[in-house]
Amino acid sequence: MKLLSRKKKKSEIEIESVPARRQKHQNESYRIGRTIAGEAFSDERKAKLERMRERKKNKRKNVGIVLGVTLLVALIGIVIGHYVIDVIEENNAKKVVVEAPEPTVDISDENADTDISSRVKEFVARLEDDANAEGYPVDHVILPLNKVREIHVFIKDRSEYYKMTIDRSSAVQAEDMGRMIRYLDKKKIKATYVDLRVEGKAYYK
Repeated sequence: MKLLSRKKKKSEIEIESVPARRQKHQNESYRIGRTIAGEAFSDERKAKLERMRERKKNKRKNVGIVLGVTLLVALIGIVIGHYVIDVIEENNAKKVVVEAPEPTVDISDENADTDISSRVKEFVARLEDDANAEGYPVDHVILPLNKVREIHVFIKDRSEYYKMTIDRSSAVQAEDMGRMIRYLDKKKIKATYVDLRVEGKAYYK
């Protein structure tokens, strides 16, 4: 009776160990599967990281190329700019300096202690041409005392003189003078002088 009981217990132990072995096998299979999946994921991640590194490397390379091209273009621009400036300066240096016209009529300065400025000389020279174009040639010019920009212009065969300023165009004042001469002759007015210094107006006395 006792012998049978022992055999029965042994069988029960063996029967109970089968599920345990299955569970162990399942756990081992799970660990193997998880290891394989982990290795596959690790390989994929490594490949992805490698692709990212490659893209960053290419991006840095492209940025370097762009910077290099930009610097090259800037250098070329600077060289061309210097060349153009040198050419312009050389051309300016080669330009012939045009001398200011010299008057042919007599200029009397009532300010005896001062020299006649080049600006006054140039104005009188141009006025000669403008007055000739109007048909009234200049006879001589007087620079009045203590008048810096005023001149008195005397016309050939005329008794009156014309007050002018070197701050206004000689051509415009010559035209005004021509109109006033014709007006005085038409009205038979004997004037001492005609003031043309104010633009658009003329005064006679």
